[in-house]
Amino acid sequence: MLPYKPNEMKKIIYILLILITGSSCNKLELKPLDKLSEADIWNDQLLITLYVNATYNTLKHGFQQDLLSAATDEAYNIHNWTSLRTVQTGAVTADNIGGIGAKVNYFNFAYNNIRNINVFFARIDGAPGDDAFKNGVKGEMRFLRANLYANLIWRYGGVPLITKVFQLNDDFKVSRASYDDCVKYIVSELDNAAALLPPDQPNNQLGRTSANACKALKSRVLLYGASALNNPTHDQSKWKAAADASEALLNAGYSLNADYQGTFLANNKEIIFARYFTQANSTNFNLEQGRNGSDGWGAHNPTQNLVNAYEMKATGELPYIEQPDGSLLLNPASGYDPNKPYDGRDPRFEASILHDGSVWAGRETESYHGGKDSPEGNQGFNASLTSYYLKKFLIENIPPSGSTLKPTNPWIFFRYAEILLNYAEAKFELGDEVTAREYLNKVRSRPGINMPAVNDSGEKLKKRIQNERRIELAFEEHRFFDVRRWKIASSTESKSLQAMNIQKTGSVKTYAFAKITDRVFKDANYLLPIPRAEIDKSQGSLPQNPGYE
Repeated sequence: MLPYKPNEMKKIIYILLILITGSSCNKLELKPLDKLSEADIWNDQLLITLYVNATYNTLKHGFQQDLLSAATDEAYNIHNWTSLRTVQTGAVTADNIGGIGAKVNYFNFAYNNIRNINVFFARIDGAPGDDAFKNGVKGEMRFLRANLYANLIWRYGGVPLITKVFQLNDDFKVSRASYDDCVKYIVSELDNAAALLPPDQPNNQLGRTSANACKALKSRVLLYGASALNNPTHDQSKWKAAADASEALLNAGYSLNADYQGTFLANNKEIIFARYFTQANSTNFNLEQGRNGSDGWGAHNPTQNLVNAYEMKATGELPYIEQPDGSLLLNPASGYDPNKPYDGRDPRFEASILHDGSVWAGRETESYHGGKDSPEGNQGFNASLTSYYLKKFLIENIPPSGSTLKPTNPWIFFRYAEILLNYAEAKFELGDEVTAREYLNKVRSRPGINMPAVNDSGEKLKKRIQNERRIELAFEEHRFFDVRRWKIASSTESKSLQAMNIQKTGSVKTYAFAKITDRVFKDANYLLPIPRAEIDKSQGSLPQNPGYE
């Protein structure tokens, strides 16, 4: 690397970000005198590296304010920062989706970044640098483009596949490729990228993609492509491809971390690909999610809907049995005591959610009405409306009110537990229930968790696999896509969001479910609408998703 001084490096990064975000295909080719030109970038290996780094910096992660859980039944966003409740309550339209953040409305965000990656591929072959350098950055950028397209099809279905930079005289009308064709393209890109990258990056390159990260994304893409929403004929070849993609990572050197909660707090052998942070490049997650009684914003409140999905530790049974009309009946086989609703649950519950009575940061959580962390407590406008706060991802010794120490734990995009669950699901759909149970139980038997083994078969086993994903991957931005690809969102996303109403009289507490909000889910909502402005600009070449015309 060239010996730039720190302030010069900051200036270059700043200028480069302006170039990337402000580039346009209709600007005159005049060399600016007050900043770097595009020609400067492609004549300097360091600036090319910074261009790639800037592309990494656009990756959407879960420590941003618009946690995708708040568009599902996992959490309720009390501040409604990015109108996620519009999606959560089934009110999204082609006209209002433009005002929803890029966690949901990925369309413009993705294509802006795809264009920047296409510029890279148009220029990299003629740029300085040896084959090793060029192959490495090509592999990284292929992965990043594939990831953008994957996120597009998971939201909108088939989309236009644009792999070149449009020129002024080009025909700008584009058509939508089929979902299957998009999957084929993404998988091809990931296979090509994996061939150019090391299996894992060395410790001094953490956060850069690897061959195994490409394989992890491929596993997810093929699993989603084989699922009911995108595979209505239950084509077994798609499930076989999904199983094979997951199997490729089963012996790649990863393992389940012995400490479930700690998995999300520091680098470990379960992580396949993550976004890493530093003291200079940290997040405000502790502040945004912290208890109001500790001066936090209490933004994303875990729902009672999710809490009810955690089994009892001793029996492996759910506390309630859902009835055909959607009501809940106490499950006597579970050992659950509604007067002690948090005792004896799956250990992942205590590791993921702060509830009334949870000891955290030196004191007991008080989310009963009148407690420190209730709407009647400190900064009541920041209090949880469900009585629950997020615990997963939070650093206990960093107070929400701030500290000289900032949270730097990674946001995990892919980890080994997901691969095990992907494999279990694919094997189940292929009729291999023995292997499906084996890999499902590998996740459940993580040290420190040790949930009872699942012995179910048939439809019961399928539901156990689905619920295991709900619990193991809670708040990791899977639920939004899982319920849609399984075609169960018409049931799960039409249920009202529930809270726990806790009253305290003397030393006695009483617990009752309470409704936060009703929700609606229409068949159209299995896909998101393409923003109407994009439909209009396409002059008829870009058809809208059904139900949003």
